[in-house]
Amino acid sequence: MVLFGIILLLPGLCALLFGGASVIDGGKIDSDIAPLVLLGLVVGIGGIALIWAAIKGRKA
Repeated sequence: MVLFGIILLLPGLCALLFGGASVIDGGKIDSDIAPLVLLGLVVGIGGIALIWAAIKGRKA
């Protein structure tokens, strides 16, 4: 579960990189890349939730 959560963190990292680069270049996120950045962030949050659930489940 932790391994799958770490794999899900990669799209979130890419979304941060591409979204940040878009903001630095143009001052705002382009409308064609915004849904992909949002999707990547949601998947990254899911990865964080999986890692958190795996760690919390081991302590119980």
